[in-house]
Amino acid sequence: MDRINFGGFLLKIVVCTQIILSTWSYLGVPEPFISVTYSYIHLILLVFGALSITKPGSADLVLMYLVINVFTILNDIILLGLFQPTADAAYERDDRGIPAREKNTYRFSLGMIILHLLLKPVICFILYKIYVNRGGDLRGEVLSITAGNTERSYGGYDNIDQNVETASPHQSVDNQS
Repeated sequence: MDRINFGGFLLKIVVCTQIILSTWSYLGVPEPFISVTYSYIHLILLVFGALSITKPGSADLVLMYLVINVFTILNDIILLGLFQPTADAAYERDDRGIPAREKNTYRFSLGMIILHLLLKPVICFILYKIYVNRGGDLRGEVLSITAGNTERSYGGYDNIDQNVETASPHQSVDNQS
């Protein structure tokens, strides 16, 4: 019986979840309270997610999707720290007479941003597992970049200064007669 590979199905669920949460978090209140940077980075994230689905054999696309997802965690925290207090003062203040619909839209949008931010570490773990299933080796990638650790990532040191004994086509190295 063939074993079912859930990697592609799981990746589709991750991308669909990120599409839904990204669009719900960027609702216009009359204008979105979060920076346009939020929409740009999530658009790039979703493009890499879609490319990862369309090329099921590519581990590099999943790695880029994972790296951008990790970056968006830091980006979302910074954007929330910068723009949420200003938006809170603008939408939650009762003396300005802001309609309840705009307050509720702001609250829903803020809740979706926070929910998406809380789900991103779980998504990163899933993406890492998909990356490994597609044949990626993050440990080997990182170790091959660093200069001193190449022998651990490639299994040993090959000395190219030594003369290597070769055999002619009709004799072996052990039998030299």
